Amino acid sequence: MNDIKMLLRLEWEKTFWNGSFRAIMAIHVLLFLIVVLVGSQIGLNINGVRIDKLFVFPHVWQTLSWIASWFNLLLGILMIVLVTSEFQFRTFRKQLIDGISRPQLLIAKGGVAVILALFVVVITLFTAITTGLLMGNTEHTSPFSGIEILIVLFIQALAYLILGILISFSVRNTALSILSFILLFFPIEPIFRAFFSSKITAFFPMKSISDLTPMPDFFGIAAGDLIQINQQFTPEGVAINEPNISWISTITVIAYITLFSLILRTIVAKRNF
Repeated sequence: MNDIKMLLRLEWEKTFWNGSFRAIMAIHVLLFLIVVLVGSQIGLNINGVRIDKLFVFPHVWQTLSWIASWFNLLLGILMIVLVTSEFQFRTFRKQLIDGISRPQLLIAKGGVAVILALFVVVITLFTAITTGLLMGNTEHTSPFSGIEILIVLFIQALAYLILGILISFSVRNTALSILSFILLFFPIEPIFRAFFSSKITAFFPMKSISDLTPMPDFFGIAAGDLIQINQQFTPEGVAINEPNISWISTITVIAYITLFSLILRTIVAKRNF
């Protein structure tokens, strides 16, 4: 256990001081905050639905999770850059010579993926709380109603990151790995999905992952708010208008993360570094 802790600490230090890592993470945070800031200040009214209403509790949780999901692809690309650079500089080979086992190499990269996924959740959490408090009061609803969608956001981010690691170990070249990662989302999987019914395509890997954090329902929120103003709460005492979470999709993505990990373990065990 102590060896694993030391390995994870060294892996994180190595990752944090990587110039590409710091640059991409800075872009990730900056773009996310800019989109939230600009979006929350838009006073656009669509058939009685104000856009800035999406940034008020409890809707802010789903809105910011949806926005954060846009940049999870960027994290997948970041992970590809980190892993393929180690092939380029033969870091993996040196670590194996120094006595680190292949499973430990995989655990180290998985640990970085978990930390990055948690980072996405933390920044979304604090941004949502700040935005929600600044945009409106919480008199008729709990500020934390719907916060469970952050669990889904974590799973989605982790899926992108693990997929990035899998592609990196399979392809090894940075440019080709990034290209393969992007092409999986479009057009490769969409072409395959065209031959199947919607009931089946919902379980395709890229679709399942991207659908975890859907766009907020503008008009559903407007209708729900009107009811909430009149009734305040449902008979059970639970505020309405909570984010719509598909737990079937969530379980599906967890299954894909497990599958990606098993394939990755097989590749790492047989790959010549």
